[in-house]
Amino acid sequence: MIPSDRPRRVLRCPSPWTRDVRWTAVYDPMVEYPWRLVCARPRRCQADSAPGSPADDGSRARRARRSTWLGLAISLAGGGLGLGSARAGELEPSPVEDQARVLRIHRVVITGREQVSERQVLTILEREGLVAGTDLLWPEDERVERVRDRLRATGYFKRVTLRVEPRPRSDERVDLYVDVVERSTVSVADVYLGNSRLTPFRGGIALTERNFLGRGVLLGGALIWGTQPRVDRSRRQQAYKVFAEAPRLLSAPLGLLASGWFISASEPYRVAGAEDDPDPALFRTFEYDRIGGQVGVSFPVTPRLELAGDYTFERVTAFLPSAPMRVDESGRLHALELAMRDGTHRHTSVDFGLTYDGRDELFLVGKGGRFAIDVQASSPATGSQYEYIKIVAAGAYSLRLPWRHWLTPSVSGGQISGHAPLFERFYSGDLSAWTPGREQGLRYSTRNPIDVFGTGIDAREYGNLFGRVDLEYAWPLFRRTRTRGVYGGDLYLSLGVFTLVGDDAERARRREAGERVAPVGAAGDLGLRLDTALGTFSISVGNVLRRTPL
Repeated sequence: MIPSDRPRRVLRCPSPWTRDVRWTAVYDPMVEYPWRLVCARPRRCQADSAPGSPADDGSRARRARRSTWLGLAISLAGGGLGLGSARAGELEPSPVEDQARVLRIHRVVITGREQVSERQVLTILEREGLVAGTDLLWPEDERVERVRDRLRATGYFKRVTLRVEPRPRSDERVDLYVDVVERSTVSVADVYLGNSRLTPFRGGIALTERNFLGRGVLLGGALIWGTQPRVDRSRRQQAYKVFAEAPRLLSAPLGLLASGWFISASEPYRVAGAEDDPDPALFRTFEYDRIGGQVGVSFPVTPRLELAGDYTFERVTAFLPSAPMRVDESGRLHALELAMRDGTHRHTSVDFGLTYDGRDELFLVGKGGRFAIDVQASSPATGSQYEYIKIVAAGAYSLRLPWRHWLTPSVSGGQISGHAPLFERFYSGDLSAWTPGREQGLRYSTRNPIDVFGTGIDAREYGNLFGRVDLEYAWPLFRRTRTRGVYGGDLYLSLGVFTLVGDDAERARRREAGERVAPVGAAGDLGLRLDTALGTFSISVGNVLRRTPL
């Protein structure tokens, strides 16, 4: 421990790799080389990259090597750095030591902002009590870590660093600096592109602006359009959607969301052949239109837990065939239930959701758990001409392995009780990574999941009950926090299983035919996941299979 009566001088290192490091030049006349450099780097407040990531470990090692050489150079140079002899009035004690100290915040300075407003950052600091005039236990104060996590959880920043700078002629008063590097607030939520045996081409895009005018307002829209299906008397399918969300209304702890959509669908249904045959010649289509919207409110219980309530209303116009029938392989006729009301009618519902996200990093992978449950109810009491209850729940937990890779087990499931419209039922393509799912509520393919286990999952389309279990292994390949294009990439492998069960009538029919009521399908994928300025994109085997007309 260096005696406090020995002079010391604070140096500022202009090099970019030391902008968050504080150095103290210590003069000790009792040793051979009297001047030496001591690094006083805050231990818990750096967020240049994800904690524990390879990029963080590598930069830490490089800084250590550089500081060693810099300290050696100063020792060899002695007083040759222009420090001269210690004189009264020029030297000051360093307010940053390896041990924790209570400091008084004189002011808060935010640097690096471009699109995010200062008010948004200051609001988070105020909620944690890190404002001018308050005390700060540096660097052990837990509020510093919470502020960093909350700022990164907004999705606006790819790097957040908190540091303190001493005030002139003061041992206890400091300026708290919040250095941020912003992400692009415009992101591509999804890209719709592919073809199938039913639809020669489909394409579209979904865009989101996550911080409109620096107010934290989320705006977005999506559109998709497909060519005419290869089925007689069918029409092109298309969908358009816009939405807006204000996570906080002025000073009230409430958020508001609203959305609207128009969907023109041409739904295929089988009239002949085996249930696992995707040949479009075995199908006919019926048309329906949906136009409506949704309004809702959200309430953040904690920074990671949120409650939400929504009301959905839409007008549905369906054009159903009269007495639809299907001819099976033996030549017998079966009456079809298309799970829709004919003509123009109303579909409304109320939704209640609970969401928890405890991950350290919301992009790519991050340690922590997440859980969501959604309850949707539709009945004449809500103004609907359908009556059902739909419950969907999902949970996952990401943990870091000793060799710096990530493992994420997840589970999801849902059930429908009552008579839900076809577009609200669970679809097998949405559960399989290798099969085209619905896009903006539209079905562009007649292909069912691949039956890997031979249980008959390739004969299932819609159901009222599903369950799925997955295990994902992610290998972080790189992190680049100082680039404007690609920030990081992970190689991932996921394996899982799922099941889909029909309604009461279908279950009775399956039992009578000696078939499995709950067939098991495989869910797996292998690919590269990139975190970019425009959002997170996956290049995987599943993406290719879903877009290929098999």
